[in-house]
Amino acid sequence: MTPELNGLEFDWFAIDRNGNLALFATAGEGFVPGFVAEHYLFHLALSDSIEVPDYGTADVWKNYAAVGLFVFDWRVPGGPYEKRASPSHPPDPTLIETIATLHGIPRYSGSFDALQTVVDWP
Repeated sequence: MTPELNGLEFDWFAIDRNGNLALFATAGEGFVPGFVAEHYLFHLALSDSIEVPDYGTADVWKNYAAVGLFVFDWRVPGGPYEKRASPSHPPDPTLIETIATLHGIPRYSGSFDALQTVVDWP
């Protein structure tokens, strides 16, 4: 993790081989792929642009799923990322376009739908 992100609750985004989108919440200690860390300001801006009425509660994951994201949260302490929610419907095309053009967007070769945990980034 870069010094700027050390200890910071940071959300980063990824896209899988099927075009599904995911949010990964670091809980201040989860790993962040290097190319995400290099472009973390873009991920912060995107995270800030998503409306999350239940921020700070367990229902926050439902908010992200409601906009079409898979949600993985780092289990404290020591990980791994665990799936907390699956999208309730496809994401808005604008969100797809924004994430797909995001600098430093990691692309997962598998499917987020099939994952329950993420231990490292391939």
